[in-house]
This record gives sequence, structure tokens and C-alpha cells, in this order.
Amino acid sequence: MTKIRLDDETLGMNSKITRRDFVNASLVGTGTALIATSGIPGLASRAQAQGLGADWTGPGGIGDYADSNGNTAEVVNAAHALRDGQFRSLPEDIIDTGEIYDVVSVGGGFAGLSAAYTVQKEYQGKKNVLVLDNHPIFGGEAKQNEFEINGHRLYAPQGSNGFVWPPKPAEEAGLFHRYWNEIGLPNELNWKTKATGTSKNLSFPTDHFTAMGSEASNATTGFFYKNQQTGNKGQWVLGAHENGFKDAPISDKVKADLRELYSHEPLENLDLPDNWPEWLDSMTLKDFIVKEMGLSAEVLDYISGTVSTSGGGLSPEVISAYAAVQYFAPPATRIYATAAKKAEAKGESKEGVTDSTEFTLVSFPGGNAGIARHFVKKMIPDSIPGDSMTDILNNPLNWESLDRKNQSVRIRGRSMVVYVEHAGSIDKSEYVNVVYTDTATGKAYRVKARTVLMASGGWVNKHIIRDLPTGFKDAYKEFYHAPILTANVAVNNWRFMEKLGITGAQWFDGFGWFTNLRAPMDLGNQTMPLDPNKPAVLTFYVPFLQKNMPLQSEAIVARTQLFATPYKEFERQIRTKLTELFSDYGFDAKTDIEGIITNRWGHAYIVPQPGYYYGRDGRPAPREIIRQGYGRIAFGHSELTGEQLWSNAVSEGEKAVRQLMKKF
Repeated sequence: MTKIRLDDETLGMNSKITRRDFVNASLVGTGTALIATSGIPGLASRAQAQGLGADWTGPGGIGDYADSNGNTAEVVNAAHALRDGQFRSLPEDIIDTGEIYDVVSVGGGFAGLSAAYTVQKEYQGKKNVLVLDNHPIFGGEAKQNEFEINGHRLYAPQGSNGFVWPPKPAEEAGLFHRYWNEIGLPNELNWKTKATGTSKNLSFPTDHFTAMGSEASNATTGFFYKNQQTGNKGQWVLGAHENGFKDAPISDKVKADLRELYSHEPLENLDLPDNWPEWLDSMTLKDFIVKEMGLSAEVLDYISGTVSTSGGGLSPEVISAYAAVQYFAPPATRIYATAAKKAEAKGESKEGVTDSTEFTLVSFPGGNAGIARHFVKKMIPDSIPGDSMTDILNNPLNWESLDRKNQSVRIRGRSMVVYVEHAGSIDKSEYVNVVYTDTATGKAYRVKARTVLMASGGWVNKHIIRDLPTGFKDAYKEFYHAPILTANVAVNNWRFMEKLGITGAQWFDGFGWFTNLRAPMDLGNQTMPLDPNKPAVLTFYVPFLQKNMPLQSEAIVARTQLFATPYKEFERQIRTKLTELFSDYGFDAKTDIEGIITNRWGHAYIVPQPGYYYGRDGRPAPREIIRQGYGRIAFGHSELTGEQLWSNAVSEGEKAVRQLMKKF
């Protein structure tokens, strides 16, 4: 590998890319490197300055989601104003809308959408629901980015992505949800898994996540090992999982440990207790791997990325070992196999110990935005023109339909809820006052609700609710959240990957850690191409991991890095990394990149620390306290499951709103 020039001209930093006519970004986070490594509690929040602008957000692509790529400057400014106490005293010029709703949902992600759908279905439109969301468009993290490249419309996920396939019957829902069929989603889908334009036998996964972890062989993945002593030179290793990491430039001990970690066989030397879920929840994932499995801590470098981006949010050093089991990060498959073998030997049911080989993860072109759009289409039929799945996925939204008078479900975007409180004593009140601000204009509005569903996360709930009981406040102190950056890079070809002979790449330093090509869903003449000579989108799920830090400090420092880095710096890092990886195989950042969209999610994941699922020291798990709700307020959010799947969010929203329906 030759020495690489990495100046701005070579990297194409001045090239025109999707909607970047405004970008001439200045560094909004002076001293970022110092802040990012300090770990001082409180410093991060002071670094996350308000007054961010479009140059910080970066381009948003085209289509319905062009103004809603992650936590934009508009959203962050409004949320941080709430966090910093701007609404401790409500403004005197609040506009009372005079509206009264049976349910106001704070949040328009899957929990809020499923709650609205449940009420509409159960009461046949005779009860009304208002969904308030601080983003311009519904979906929570289930949004998409869209590009138009050389006549091809390309879609990629902003965050929430992946669902179990094929769908199961309602009575066997599991990781699936019975609402799938009710809202019009199909039981038959196909994916294009064979590429044209190449004679190579390449494997393309139908989702992003499985190739990162326990099912890594479903992509043709290459591992890139950078030699720190020789500058930008590095070594590609192909077929590492298939040949047991034989060619990797690592010690024989680590090779053997990696084979142990990624095996699907039961753990023969592990005496797994009967209450193994609670036992695993009593320790960190690092402790399980190092102390219980006896493996080297060096193997954590191989799984930290998948552990954090698949669901854990932060490093194996701080998350519960049971969290890895929940979302099938290594060594979850071995744990399930061990539990199943033990149950079988005792003649007991293996229910609840099925492993990841028993289902397939797949995704829509734009991730789970496709599911969110089906929810809205079901509730508001003219919200999206057309009736086919392709219509619902791709046709432009009828914005005016979302918030019309006299319809049973109204969805109001750009509405940052800043105040929720019972009108009177909690036990006797008949209403809850809800105040929100328009994130574009700053104007404040008040509506009345007979009940309120907090379908938003704990990081904001504790600031919004003014009569939150002490027990709930204490429980929320044990909720920690981690950020994720999802970057989608549109390229006009991927010949550089085809030449190398890979469809996925993993590396161990610099920006990100993994990216891969997906098999596109078959949508007839709207199917995205799968050809190395045609455009594609490379998606990066980027955590901000630290080593040797307590959980709270790691979360703060990670969020600081996400918010203190301007768009232009992320763009430079992306171009630098792709050049480093692929320039020897024909990649040219200046000519090959057509668009870069970054989606920042400051609180993307709940971080399930030991005790999150089952409690500690005889105390109940904090999530169970929150689930109880109080007065006319209930809580439904996927964070309460510790496993933030779309189906879990739907279930939590449905359960919470059914609590509220008893108050109608």
C-alpha cells in the first residue's frame, strides 16, 4: 500500500455533494480533543453549546426527510434550552389552543405511533389522540436518508433498522409484533442477493447488523489492520471468520480466543445457573468474557463495535452481560446454546433460549422508516398517496393531512414538549396540562389532555414532567444513554470493494469501525441497483467508545464528541478513512463520493448496566418503577426493555396506552 496524500484537495472537501451549498463550517467545538478525553462530569453539557446552525447539521439529502437528519441544530437547540432550565418558569405569552385530547403522546416514534393506533382501533375513531414530536417528521429514529445519483433513487437508514423475517403468527409474536399485518405490511418480501457486473462470488446480507457480529459470515468481510509503525500502510485479511483468523497479524492466543468467542457451540466448562439471565445481569460483559470464559481482553476490540451499535450503546466494560444476550452480540449464541442444552438435559422447555440462527434479520431500503410510514398510512389513509408497499415507502408525504381538525389522530411535528403536569392534585385531577414550543419559531402553546403517554426517553422525561414523584426521579437517575452517529455515504460506484473482493469492512482505528453493502429489497422497477459500476450507499454506525471509564463518564464524554464535532470535520474523517482503506483499489474520494449525510442521535440507546434488567441488592429494576405510571400519565418507550427494537417500542406504547384507557 502506497503512502497516501490526505490534503483537502485530494479528499475532495471542496467538491459539490448533496445539498452542501451552505457548508463552510467553522469549528463549533474548540478544544474538542481535550474535552473528549477529560471524563469530567458536567463538562460535556457545558461544551454542548446552543445556537448551532445549518453548517453543524450538514446536508439532509432529498425527499420527506431532508430537514430531519437525526438531531438537527433546530432540535438540539430546543432540547438543550429545556435541559438548561429555560422553561423552569413558563413564558407569559403561552398560546392556549383550546384543544382537549383523550391522549397526548409525547413522542412520535414507534411507541407513540402504536399508542395512537391502539386508541383509534379500540374506539373506532371516537377518541382523539394528539402526537407531539420535536422533529419535523414522525418516526423517532426510524427515519431515512434519500439521494438521487445518476438516475438512481437511493435510500438508507438514519437509525432504527432491521426486523425479523419471516413474520410469525400473532400468537407467536416474539421479536415480531402482531400489528405488522394489521397496518398493511406484507407477508412476502424478496431481496436481490446476486450482484450484476461482477463474476465474483460475493455475499450480501439483508441487513446491517448481523454481519457485524455473530453471523459475520453472511457478508464477504475484510478486516483491515493498520501498522502503526508504517504510517498509512495496512493489511487486509479476507475470510477471517471462515479460516479462524489464521492470517490475521495477531497472537495465536487471541486467534484461539476469537474462535471461542464466535463459536456457536455450548460452553462446556461453564456451569450456567438455573437463573442464568439474572446471573448474567449481575456482571459486565467484559467480566463474563474475561473471568467466566477465560478469554483475553484483547478480543473486546473485535466486538466493542457490534456491542455498542447493535444495542448496548457503550463498551463491554460497562454494560450488563445479559444485554449482549438480548441482541445477539457475541458470545450470545454460545450462551443460548448452553442454556438450551441444559434445559434439554433436564427435560425442560427450551422456550426463551432460542438462538440467532432461528430467524433472519432484514431491512427496508430506508430502515424501519418503512414500518413507521405504514402506521401513519393506516391511521391517516390519505397521508401517503397510493396503496402498494412501494407507494407507501417511496411516495411523498401529504403533510397537510397529518394535523387536520376533527380527525381521530393528529400528528404535530416541530413541537418540543417542555411542560407536563396534572391540573390539580394527582389523585383528583381530570386533566393534564401540556405545553410545547414550535422549534422553528419558539412560540409556546398549551393543550389539555385527559391522559398523557410519555413515549419519549428518560433523558427528556425527567425535565418535562413537573409533578414526577420522587421514586420515579430516583429511578431515572439509573438510566444512562449513549450516542450514535449514523453516516450515509453515497458513492457512484463500488468497484474498489469489488476489486478487493469484499462487501463489508471492519477496522480498528480512526473514524467508525465497520461498513457494508446490503442486498436491496426487490421493489420492481424501483429496486436499488446491486452492481459495482452503479451507485450505492455505505452506512456507518459510529459509536464513541472510551476505555477504563465508569459508565456515567463514558456516556458524557461520548456525547460530547458527537455534539462538539462540526459536520465538516466528520466529512473529512469519512473521506480520510475511505481513502486509507480503498485508495489502492481505485477509490478516489474526490470523484467517487456523491453525498454524505450525518445523523446524530445524542441518546440513541439505553445503556443497560448490571442490574438494569433484574435489579440489584434486593431493589427492583428502575425500569419496572417507571412502567407503573402514575395519575393520568403513563410511560412507554423501548428503553424500558433494554433492547430497542421496533417491536419492543410498539409493545411498550401499546401497554402504556392501555393503562391510560382505564382513565377515559
